[in-house]
Amino acid sequence: MKSQYYLSLTIILIGGILGNILRFTGRLPDRVADFSQIPNEFASYRGSELKLDAATMDVLRADISTYRDYDAGNHARAALFIAYFKSQKYGSQIHSPKHCLPGGGWRIDNIAPYNLKLPDGTIKEINYVIISNRDYKSIMLYWYETRGGAIRNEYGLKFDLVKNALLFRSTDAAIVRLTINVPDGDVKKSLELGKDFLQKFTPFISKSLPF
Repeated sequence: MKSQYYLSLTIILIGGILGNILRFTGRLPDRVADFSQIPNEFASYRGSELKLDAATMDVLRADISTYRDYDAGNHARAALFIAYFKSQKYGSQIHSPKHCLPGGGWRIDNIAPYNLKLPDGTIKEINYVIISNRDYKSIMLYWYETRGGAIRNEYGLKFDLVKNALLFRSTDAAIVRLTINVPDGDVKKSLELGKDFLQKFTPFISKSLPF
């Protein structure tokens, strides 16, 4: 019983120390995101900036964000959303789509890892999600970016946060999310469109982020 007591006490003390480190220490980045590096028009895509309402911005609490609606032709549209956080330690941590989507009335029909092959030959492991709201269906491709690179899941994001905070590095991060509508019910066709969009725009996205 004594050993369990001391073990519990040790865990509580370590948790308290880590909590204070994450809350009160850290370093702000030398530069922040610049989404003007991402073109509104490129290849066959024509886009425009959309404005998020005040209530959404208040919940999001991102330092910088962009939300673009791109016309992909043949009634298909691609919505690009990127939110950048200079620090994740002061109540402004990234919200996972897994939590936000159901709260917005969307049902997650399927979620799986997806290997996105980029033009330079590298592979970026991201999330592939099929979502629906009544008769409306979309696919979503998303991932997180930090100074450690691309991160697919929320546990990896938390680990990256703790690691950088303990090493007194910047804890800035971003979520990159692309949503493609499925106008004709062909999910595979929409996935191919999403892949094509990201292959063309990921170099611009990478340039816009300070990592």
